[in-house]
Amino acid sequence: MKIIIFGASGAGASTLAKTFARENGYEQLDADHYYWLKTERPYETKCDPAERNKLFLEALHQHDKVVVAGSVFNWDPAIPALFDLAVFLWLPPDIRMQRLILREKQRYGSLLESDPWLKKESAAFIAWASRYDEPGFTGRSLTLHKKQIAQLKIPVLEINGDFPLAERLQRVQEKIAAIKYQPAARQ
Repeated sequence: MKIIIFGASGAGASTLAKTFARENGYEQLDADHYYWLKTERPYETKCDPAERNKLFLEALHQHDKVVVAGSVFNWDPAIPALFDLAVFLWLPPDIRMQRLILREKQRYGSLLESDPWLKKESAAFIAWASRYDEPGFTGRSLTLHKKQIAQLKIPVLEINGDFPLAERLQRVQEKIAAIKYQPAARQ
Protein backbone atom coordinates (compact mmCIF):
# COMPACT_ATOMS: atom_id res chain seq x y z
CA MET A 1 0.00 0.00 0.00
CA LYS A 2 1.19 3.50 -0.84
CA ILE A 3 -0.11 6.29 1.39
CA ILE A 4 0.29 10.06 1.17
CA ILE A 5 -0.21 12.34 4.17
CA PHE A 6 -0.45 16.05 3.41
CA GLY A 7 -1.75 19.39 4.61
CA ALA A 8 -0.45 22.81 5.53
CA SER A 9 3.03 23.30 6.93
CA GLY A 10 2.79 22.54 10.64
CA ALA A 11 -0.31 20.33 10.35
CA GLY A 12 1.65 17.26 11.43
CA ALA A 13 2.06 15.30 8.17
CA SER A 14 5.74 14.49 8.75
CA THR A 15 5.18 13.45 12.35
CA LEU A 16 2.25 11.21 11.46
CA ALA A 17 4.08 9.69 8.47
CA LYS A 18 7.25 8.95 10.46
CA THR A 19 5.34 7.38 13.33
CA PHE A 20 3.06 5.38 11.05
CA ALA A 21 6.04 4.10 9.04
CA ARG A 22 7.97 3.08 12.16
CA GLU A 23 5.02 1.30 13.76
CA ASN A 24 3.84 -0.49 10.60
CA GLY A 25 7.01 -1.39 8.73
CA TYR A 26 6.59 1.15 5.94
CA GLU A 27 9.27 3.14 4.17
CA GLN A 28 8.80 6.86 4.81
CA LEU A 29 9.54 9.49 2.17
CA ASP A 30 9.42 13.23 2.78
CA ALA A 31 8.49 15.53 -0.11
CA ASP A 32 10.90 18.21 1.14
CA HIS A 33 13.86 15.85 0.61
CA TYR A 34 13.04 15.84 -3.11
CA TYR A 35 11.79 19.42 -3.48
CA TRP A 36 14.86 21.09 -1.96
CA LEU A 37 18.53 20.50 -2.74
CA LYS A 38 20.79 19.78 0.20
CA THR A 39 22.69 23.01 0.61
CA GLU A 40 24.64 24.64 3.40
CA ARG A 41 21.72 26.99 3.98
CA PRO A 42 18.57 24.85 4.26
CA TYR A 43 15.57 25.34 1.99
CA GLU A 44 17.50 27.74 -0.23
CA THR A 45 17.60 26.00 -3.61
CA LYS A 46 14.80 24.05 -5.24
CA CYS A 47 15.58 20.87 -7.13
CA ASP A 48 15.02 20.87 -10.88
CA PRO A 49 11.43 19.57 -11.30
CA ALA A 50 12.37 16.85 -13.81
CA GLU A 51 15.16 15.56 -11.55
CA ARG A 52 12.94 15.86 -8.46
CA ASN A 53 10.19 13.82 -10.12
CA LYS A 54 12.64 11.19 -11.36
CA LEU A 55 14.21 10.73 -7.91
CA PHE A 56 10.86 10.75 -6.13
CA LEU A 57 9.23 8.23 -8.48
CA GLU A 58 12.27 5.93 -8.27
CA ALA A 59 12.08 5.96 -4.47
CA LEU A 60 8.30 5.49 -4.48
CA HIS A 61 8.51 2.48 -6.81
CA GLN A 62 11.28 0.82 -4.78
CA HIS A 63 8.89 -0.08 -1.97
CA ASP A 64 5.56 -1.87 -1.76
CA LYS A 65 4.73 -0.28 1.59
CA VAL A 66 5.50 3.43 1.59
CA VAL A 67 4.09 6.52 3.26
CA VAL A 68 4.85 9.95 1.85
CA ALA A 69 4.73 13.14 3.91
CA GLY A 70 4.02 16.25 1.90
CA SER A 71 2.14 17.68 -1.01
CA VAL A 72 3.31 16.12 -4.30
CA PHE A 73 0.12 15.92 -6.36
CA ASN A 74 1.04 18.82 -8.64
CA TRP A 75 4.55 17.52 -9.42
CA ASP A 76 3.50 15.14 -12.17
CA PRO A 77 0.03 14.25 -13.50
CA ALA A 78 0.70 10.53 -12.98
CA ILE A 79 1.52 10.82 -9.27
CA PRO A 80 -1.99 10.89 -7.73
CA ALA A 81 -2.88 7.51 -9.27
CA LEU A 82 0.17 5.88 -7.64
CA PHE A 83 -1.35 6.07 -4.14
CA ASP A 84 -3.89 3.81 -2.48
CA LEU A 85 -4.88 6.24 0.28
CA ALA A 86 -4.59 9.98 0.87
CA VAL A 87 -4.70 11.43 4.38
CA PHE A 88 -5.37 15.15 4.61
CA LEU A 89 -4.62 16.97 7.86
CA TRP A 90 -6.06 20.34 8.78
CA LEU A 91 -5.41 22.31 11.96
CA PRO A 92 -6.81 25.64 13.05
CA PRO A 93 -4.36 28.34 11.89
CA ASP A 94 -3.49 29.59 15.38
CA ILE A 95 -2.40 26.12 16.55
CA ARG A 96 -0.53 25.43 13.33
CA MET A 97 1.34 28.73 13.43
CA GLN A 98 2.32 28.23 17.09
CA ARG A 99 3.78 24.85 16.09
CA LEU A 100 5.69 26.32 13.16
CA ILE A 101 7.18 29.15 15.18
CA LEU A 102 8.23 26.70 17.90
CA ARG A 103 9.71 24.35 15.29
CA GLU A 104 11.73 27.19 13.76
CA LYS A 105 13.09 28.12 17.21
CA GLN A 106 13.97 24.49 18.00
CA ARG A 107 15.53 23.92 14.59
CA TYR A 108 17.69 27.07 14.46
CA GLY A 109 17.96 28.31 18.05
CA SER A 110 19.93 31.53 18.52
CA LEU A 111 20.80 31.64 14.80
CA LEU A 112 17.32 33.07 14.23
CA GLU A 113 18.58 36.24 15.89
CA SER A 114 22.27 36.23 14.95
CA ASP A 115 22.11 35.18 11.28
CA PRO A 116 20.41 37.93 9.22
CA TRP A 117 19.80 35.64 6.23
CA LEU A 118 18.21 32.91 8.35
CA LYS A 119 16.13 35.44 10.28
CA LYS A 120 14.80 36.89 7.01
CA GLU A 121 14.11 33.46 5.45
CA SER A 122 12.37 32.16 8.57
CA ALA A 123 10.16 35.26 8.75
CA ALA A 124 9.28 34.87 5.05
CA PHE A 125 8.44 31.19 5.57
CA ILE A 126 6.19 31.98 8.55
CA ALA A 127 4.44 34.74 6.57
CA TRP A 128 3.93 32.35 3.61
CA ALA A 129 2.64 29.53 5.83
CA SER A 130 0.22 31.86 7.62
CA ARG A 131 -1.65 32.43 4.33
CA TYR A 132 -2.62 28.74 3.84
CA ASP A 133 -6.29 29.23 4.84
CA GLU A 134 -6.76 32.50 2.91
CA PRO A 135 -9.23 32.22 0.04
CA GLY A 136 -7.46 33.09 -3.17
CA PHE A 137 -3.92 32.45 -1.90
CA THR A 138 -2.06 30.97 -4.86
CA GLY A 139 0.65 29.08 -2.97
CA ARG A 140 0.15 25.75 -1.22
CA SER A 141 -3.25 26.43 0.24
CA LEU A 142 -6.43 24.95 1.62
CA THR A 143 -8.16 25.91 -1.63
CA LEU A 144 -5.58 24.02 -3.70
CA HIS A 145 -5.67 20.98 -1.42
CA LYS A 146 -9.49 20.83 -1.49
CA LYS A 147 -9.38 20.99 -5.29
CA GLN A 148 -6.81 18.18 -5.39
CA ILE A 149 -8.86 16.07 -2.98
CA ALA A 150 -11.95 16.48 -5.18
CA GLN A 151 -9.98 15.16 -8.17
CA LEU A 152 -8.55 12.09 -6.44
CA LYS A 153 -9.85 8.70 -7.45
CA ILE A 154 -8.58 7.00 -4.29
CA PRO A 155 -9.96 6.89 -0.75
CA VAL A 156 -9.31 10.05 1.25
CA LEU A 157 -9.27 10.35 5.02
CA GLU A 158 -9.67 13.92 6.23
CA ILE A 159 -8.62 14.63 9.80
CA ASN A 160 -9.78 18.13 10.69
CA GLY A 161 -8.77 19.40 14.09
CA ASP A 162 -6.13 19.08 16.78
CA PHE A 163 -6.15 15.40 17.72
CA PRO A 164 -3.44 13.50 19.58
CA LEU A 165 -1.01 11.54 17.43
CA ALA A 166 -2.36 8.23 18.78
CA GLU A 167 -5.87 9.13 17.60
CA ARG A 168 -4.61 10.17 14.17
CA LEU A 169 -2.76 6.85 13.88
CA GLN A 170 -5.88 4.94 14.89
CA ARG A 171 -7.97 6.75 12.27
CA VAL A 172 -5.45 5.89 9.56
CA GLN A 173 -5.40 2.23 10.66
CA GLU A 174 -9.21 2.10 10.64
CA LYS A 175 -9.32 3.60 7.14
CA ILE A 176 -6.77 1.06 5.87
CA ALA A 177 -8.79 -1.77 7.40
CA ALA A 178 -11.93 -0.45 5.71
CA ILE A 179 -10.14 -0.28 2.36
CA LYS A 180 -8.75 -3.80 2.70
CA TYR A 181 -12.12 -5.19 3.75
CA GLN A 182 -14.46 -4.44 0.92
CA PRO A 183 -16.97 -7.30 0.68
CA ALA A 184 -17.84 -8.52 -2.78
CA ALA A 185 -20.86 -6.83 -4.27
CA ARG A 186 -24.07 -8.80 -3.84
CA GLN A 187 -25.42 -10.33 -6.99
